[in-house]
Amino acid sequence: MQNAGMLPEGHITFARLALALANDYESIYVVNTQNGSYAEYRPQSTKKELIVRAEGSDFFQDFQRDCTAVVHPEDQPKMMRIFSRERIFGTLGEGQSFSLHYRLMREGRPLFYCLKTIRGTGDDDRYIIIGVQNVDEQRRRESAAMAEYEIYSEITKALSRRYEVIYYVDLRNGHYLEFSASEKYAKLGVGVKGTDFFRDAQQNIQADIDPKDLQMMRQAMTRSYFQENLRESGTVSLNYRLILEGRPQYVTLFAMPAENDPDHVIIAVTNVDAAVRRELKLRAELGSVWDMASKDALTGVKNKHAYALAETELNNAIAAGKTPVFALAVCDVNGLKHVNDSKGHSAGDDYICCASQMIADVFPCSPVFRIGGDEFAVLVQGKDYDDRSELFRHLKEIASDNRRKGLVTVAAGLAAFDPEQDQCVQDVFERADRAMYDNKKTYRDHPESRA
Repeated sequence: MQNAGMLPEGHITFARLALALANDYESIYVVNTQNGSYAEYRPQSTKKELIVRAEGSDFFQDFQRDCTAVVHPEDQPKMMRIFSRERIFGTLGEGQSFSLHYRLMREGRPLFYCLKTIRGTGDDDRYIIIGVQNVDEQRRRESAAMAEYEIYSEITKALSRRYEVIYYVDLRNGHYLEFSASEKYAKLGVGVKGTDFFRDAQQNIQADIDPKDLQMMRQAMTRSYFQENLRESGTVSLNYRLILEGRPQYVTLFAMPAENDPDHVIIAVTNVDAAVRRELKLRAELGSVWDMASKDALTGVKNKHAYALAETELNNAIAAGKTPVFALAVCDVNGLKHVNDSKGHSAGDDYICCASQMIADVFPCSPVFRIGGDEFAVLVQGKDYDDRSELFRHLKEIASDNRRKGLVTVAAGLAAFDPEQDQCVQDVFERADRAMYDNKKTYRDHPESRA
């Protein structure tokens, strides 16, 4: 170590110790508290030695001068207030230290520095060591990390507010931790930790799950169900209704394995009641609009527009080679013109409604369409298709009985789709329509049912 000039050899050992504690300091000042004299040392990294860079007779006077010249203007008042002779000598006891962070201006840009002051003990108590360290890179990394942390923290807070409760479950033994951000969910009485998540879940769902979803949740809330679904798809998702605040509320449970520990699964439950109810309301409103657009205003059965859509759907299936199973019944109301001419159109409307109801009663599992003023079509399907011959015979029996009683009658024809001869729905319709006209001939000799 080079000679420190005016300072005795004793304090140099103290400076070397300070350097050993923080060998990345840019400068180390050794200040004599009795007269203010000082020496500035710079570590010589290649030789791990201290070399004298400057000396002076009044450290605090020089400090105030240098502070004004090189310290960032915003930090100058703090530095001058704290680093005065009275403040340092009056408050810094033997062996005590303090640190101060500030910014120095270098080439027009601020750099972060840390200044650490230590007062000696024993023979060295008249000296203070001041180490100056460039911490700019470290502070900027910390600032960037803090900014990134704050962003992640805000994201985490935003996401956590979405969930009523989050569980961290060990799939091996069922041990779990619960993190609940919702007061109303906490009222369910679930603890903050437990030894068997799936056992506790089975006990809780009896009281907490809407009865409509109880059976589903009993089957789903098992270790084997979670393990199987996590293995196959990587996630588990369940939609159900939970009794909260005395009423069923829609919630969604989502589970996925912990990123670095596949033996643990994170299970989050979010309340989606408001969103689901808005969606259900919108669907109901759209359904009402659709019903209005596809329903015959007079009879309440489907209208010609709805029949055209059904016909298109069936034609697409036929073209795709799916050979749908269906039949068409074409019905025409007998004697409507006679009723309109003799009793008025209001009576004629009632007559049409009676005919529509009769047809709908005969084919309870099939949609009925009013495709003209007095013409109806039935898309016979499902159980009605299986029983179509018997149902069609029953329709003719009702018409025959009504004919004797002077009530509404319909002429009808029935044809089933045959992939060997029918290329489209219209082919089936035409066969049924021809059969209907053949049936209608039996009514033409009766004036009371004349078309």
